[in-house]
Amino acid sequence: MTILELLAGRKATRAIAIEALDRTVIGDLAEAARLTPSCYNKQPWRFLFVTSDEGRDRVVGCLADGNKPWALRAPLFVVASSRVSDDCELPDGRRYHQFDLGMSVMNLMLAATEQGLVARPMAGFDSGAIRQAFGLDEQDEPMVVVAVGKPSEDESHLPDSFSGLGDRPRQRRPVEEIVTWK
Repeated sequence: MTILELLAGRKATRAIAIEALDRTVIGDLAEAARLTPSCYNKQPWRFLFVTSDEGRDRVVGCLADGNKPWALRAPLFVVASSRVSDDCELPDGRRYHQFDLGMSVMNLMLAATEQGLVARPMAGFDSGAIRQAFGLDEQDEPMVVVAVGKPSEDESHLPDSFSGLGDRPRQRRPVEEIVTWK
């Protein structure tokens, strides 16, 4: 599969099967995130992989209400944080820790896609509650929670507003709107 085929095939459906993931597959996701390039090789990302029932319940308790009905089925939550202390702030004030974290999360999501999994990123969560629930260091900034699992045909657990969304074609702006040529 080419990278463009992989990107085109990535879906962030909310229809996730209640089925455990193989530890080798989970390890591959961690390795994909680890191999990401970063500014000055600072590697500011930190990942919390949550697979236990108790840990998953804690994550769900920190999610926004709109995410709870579907996310609670995910066998794996990845809490992705970045550390400001590992940032590579440039002389002009640009900071890269969040950009670097985003690249590593995308690597993880693409690795999940390659494995035939759903990797649904969520911004709707209480970062302070996540930090407290898992005893994360104060310097860790939780930026995203990714629900990972096998896709499911069963959408009976989804609110009506989410039903069938995974079947709709993805909408992206045309290249002409986002790229300028000089």
